Amino acid sequence: MTAVQGVVLLLSGTAGAWLGKRARLPMWPLTGAIIGGLVVSAVMPQMLGVPQGWRVAAQILVGTAVGSGIQRGVLAEFRAILAPGLLAVVTIISVGAAGGILVSTTGHVDPVSGVLGMVPGGVGEMVASAAALDGDVPLVAGMHVLRLVISLAALPLLVRTVTALAGPPDPPDPS
Repeated sequence: MTAVQGVVLLLSGTAGAWLGKRARLPMWPLTGAIIGGLVVSAVMPQMLGVPQGWRVAAQILVGTAVGSGIQRGVLAEFRAILAPGLLAVVTIISVGAAGGILVSTTGHVDPVSGVLGMVPGGVGEMVASAAALDGDVPLVAGMHVLRLVISLAALPLLVRTVTALAGPPDPPDPS
């Protein structure tokens, strides 16, 4: 990838995020940037993606933002949800794998690409896995981008619904 292509991709993601904010997309920085990158990728297929170093830097930034948001006491709270959390993870992975196998039975998708496209995980990680396992890399990437856009669009509604059903949170324990 040339420097010009990198700048074009960065500008397309930034423009997409800006338009996403103006359009009031849920989680507009991420959703808009995905759409912006997708548009450039569709118009200019030679833009195969950002350089690996950029991906690593982005993951470091996201990881730092997430990690710095975890306050004292949160790890102790994790113990209370460990069993249901593990059950949820196993269920999600199992349903994704089953969905991938089901999709592959149509004959339009090979089993590796079907499973890697349907199981949860980061786009970069699943695409790298598809490349390593001789899967259909563009298909796996497309399936995960679609999953991300749908998830990000549905997430605010899901959070509002769960919050309404659960009621107000319990006050923190002062001890």
